[in-house]
Amino acid sequence: MLLLIMFIVFVTMLILGFPIYLSLIASSIIYILLSPELNILMAVQRIVVAPDSFTLLAVPFFILAGQIMNSGGVTKRIFAFAKDLVGHFRGGLGYVNVLASIIFAGMSGSALADAGGLGLVEIKAMRDEGYDDKFSIGVTASSSTIGPIIPPSIPFVIYGAMANVSVGGLFVGGIIPGLIMGAALAVMVYIMARKQGYPRAERSSLKKILLSFYEAFLALLMPLIIIGGIWIGFFTPTESAFVSILYAIIVTGFVYRELSLKSLLSLMIETIKMVAPAIMIVAGASLFGWILNYEKVDKYLMSLILSITTNKWVILFIINIILLFLGMFLEVIAVIMLMLPILQPITQIVGIHPIHLGVVMVLNLMIGLLTPPVGFVLYILSSTTKRPFNYVIKAVAPWILPLLLALVFITYILELVLFLPKVFGFI
Repeated sequence: MLLLIMFIVFVTMLILGFPIYLSLIASSIIYILLSPELNILMAVQRIVVAPDSFTLLAVPFFILAGQIMNSGGVTKRIFAFAKDLVGHFRGGLGYVNVLASIIFAGMSGSALADAGGLGLVEIKAMRDEGYDDKFSIGVTASSSTIGPIIPPSIPFVIYGAMANVSVGGLFVGGIIPGLIMGAALAVMVYIMARKQGYPRAERSSLKKILLSFYEAFLALLMPLIIIGGIWIGFFTPTESAFVSILYAIIVTGFVYRELSLKSLLSLMIETIKMVAPAIMIVAGASLFGWILNYEKVDKYLMSLILSITTNKWVILFIINIILLFLGMFLEVIAVIMLMLPILQPITQIVGIHPIHLGVVMVLNLMIGLLTPPVGFVLYILSSTTKRPFNYVIKAVAPWILPLLLALVFITYILELVLFLPKVFGFI
């Protein structure tokens, strides 16, 4: 009965528009206050202890590094390089959009940073070239989901800390899936471009391509430094996040000379504003999840699923359906924090590797960023393009299909995720 009350309070607060972290904490505290066996000090302890993790320090560091790169001239150089490479194909700016997102994914680790930063440059360029907004918004939204799959990745950091899984292994495991997502979206661009008769840009000369590569070279090095440093053992994923900040400051402040001390301070303040809700979600979801564990909800669901089937492939299908549904309503970090303690024991029993589960889980939740009613990327693009929310939903809807196809491949062809972690020695 108390558990039902907690869920009713949680859902009601979400419907009324309360922040998700506040909904999690408030509903959990009400449960504890109504339970004669529990003490309110338990809530305080869980809220304080949950964010106290060395691994979680990587989250604000990667966000700040992405912010610096986004504001320091990196975004336009990446876009220019991608345009020189593939802009001459029919619908070329669609391919440019996807390729630029793949490159930028190696720096930001966030779909929202891609949509809100690089997306502005991409949509403006596509509007200037005569592309309609439905195509521009659709490809921009869908390609932004590649950001947290190709390393670095903020959701992978959260997952790794929660599941006690190598974050470096998750980073490496996301490389091939991210490229598959890009390939699936490129096929969609090809189909849409031929159907709509979109324009081609003039083919760039080899000299121009080399020049734009030279301009973007230092930015392109960043993901190699992060992955290479972790693999060789120079630093942990958390330390690599701090190294990425130093590298971003050097490149944008001293080489490109587009980052001032004043703008750096404002970016740090903006990062704090972005990180604070995420950390509070970690704290609130930890308390909420502890209550679910106390009520043995995880064991009940495990028994329920295993009573339906013990087939690994069917269980993966069920997991995908659950995550796609939850991704429509809840924030990425909250779903990871709430569902991982429930899903991990089930997947261990049927032999699903935790790195594979992590990549599948995050990809599902990235698709959730494109689905109403709580599709954060949809809201960002509605704001930046000045288009109604319903217009953005219709524009993005067809682009979910190639991502779902990529999800099927990544779910059922295990080596697409596990091959590189084996090569790099994480498995």
